[in-house]
Amino acid sequence: MPRIRIAIAGIALGSAALFQSAHAQRLPSREPPAEWAEYIAQAKAADAIRDDEARCKAYPDLPGNQWRPGAAQGRCALLRQPALTLDQIDALLANRKGVAQLEHDFATLLDAHYRDRSQREQIFIAFSVFDASPRAGEVAQRWLKAAPQSAFANAAAGMHYGTSGWKARGTRYASKTSEDQFKEMSRYFAQAVPAYLRAMELEPRLSVACAKLTAIGRQSDAAMQAYASSRCREVDPDSYYVAWEQIVSAQPKWGGSDDALRGAVAYAAARTERNPILGALLAEAAGYRPGMAENEGEVVEELVEAARLGPSVSLLADAGRGYWVNDDWWRGIAYYSQALRFRPDDAWYRYARAALTAPFYHLQWAHSDMVVALKQEPGNARYLVMMGGIIEGLESPAAARPYYQRAMTGEYRMQALERYCSTFLFPDVAAEADACTRELVEALPASASAWRLRSRALVGHDIEGAAAAAKRAEALDPPRPGPMIEIVQPRRPANGASGK
Repeated sequence: MPRIRIAIAGIALGSAALFQSAHAQRLPSREPPAEWAEYIAQAKAADAIRDDEARCKAYPDLPGNQWRPGAAQGRCALLRQPALTLDQIDALLANRKGVAQLEHDFATLLDAHYRDRSQREQIFIAFSVFDASPRAGEVAQRWLKAAPQSAFANAAAGMHYGTSGWKARGTRYASKTSEDQFKEMSRYFAQAVPAYLRAMELEPRLSVACAKLTAIGRQSDAAMQAYASSRCREVDPDSYYVAWEQIVSAQPKWGGSDDALRGAVAYAAARTERNPILGALLAEAAGYRPGMAENEGEVVEELVEAARLGPSVSLLADAGRGYWVNDDWWRGIAYYSQALRFRPDDAWYRYARAALTAPFYHLQWAHSDMVVALKQEPGNARYLVMMGGIIEGLESPAAARPYYQRAMTGEYRMQALERYCSTFLFPDVAAEADACTRELVEALPASASAWRLRSRALVGHDIEGAAAAAKRAEALDPPRPGPMIEIVQPRRPANGASGK
């Protein structure tokens, strides 16, 4: 896997620069090149908007795309907040009048899904509050108990069980998924299926139920998949989510073929005038093969050509990584930004853009990305180390220590320990630096950068000890500009559960 190295704080040189490259000539200018300047300025301005849908709609399209009219703006509508929160639904379940209001609200959303283009797909989003959390399961069961003949209550229960099943399965390929995970998934799916079937029986137009049932069938039951897919195409042929599930099912990795995938994309393309959001799916066939490549840098132009056909989040992000791998940093930033336009809560994409913007001092931009990433994954050591480096630049080494302390686990333990100890060197806090670096070299006796930090901590206090530590570091590895943090964005795991 190609790797990108970013030097954080030139400790050995006594540099106060936070993100100073060991190979500075490889970094681009702090300002984007002329052809990207306007796009980047518009993207940064849009990023300041708090509401996800409004931010998405304010974002510039990438230059040179061939997206169908309304595809991007329609795709932005999928970021709208659900019509009712889980708490609001729970409050309505307190009495019969509230239950009736709840039924009316969901019936109105369903009707608008078919009649009002601006409300397209919002019925799907409304059910997204019924996730895998115990609280969502409790509310769904309350609704089902209060209104057992409600298609919406049955769909809510199905959604909770189905989402729980996908969560139990995990996001790795089947060959890397344990039997226990599959058993837990099947247990949840066994509860979701009858709830979805009942919802379909009570309200045939509720395509949320058949679309989710199709996905479960894709994983576990081909006959059920075929039945549910047929029902969806019959009752809601123009739905984005119905078309998306057909595309996923047609992918070779799910037992489909390249021809089947092209057919599924053609199905969506033929319906974009009735539902412009379907235009977001038109890159999926062209991008499937390059999207499976091990090295995105080798296929970046193919990824870009595919992404020009439609705003596919995964293809945009893959193109961003391809440019990153090829050291084309500003294009990498542009494509990751476009991916974040449509999936602003994705921690991987936030981290990737921060790793590209921080090295040449766009620290506030990088900080805003890492705030989101850590909100999604507060214990991710890689993210914590990155945030620590950013905080050093924005505030002080001392302010960064809590992030490094939290990161002292797993594969990033060495970097976190080194960075934590280095925070006592600028400014010099002799006693703490001595104690910390002593512990560091005991924990990491084969680390040249650890011994360099030890040497720096002893300078001015123990000249002989500092010289001995420096000699030990040089024996382990020739001198380099400073400790390195290796920033690697691994490929995202395959996730059959998620949509686009």
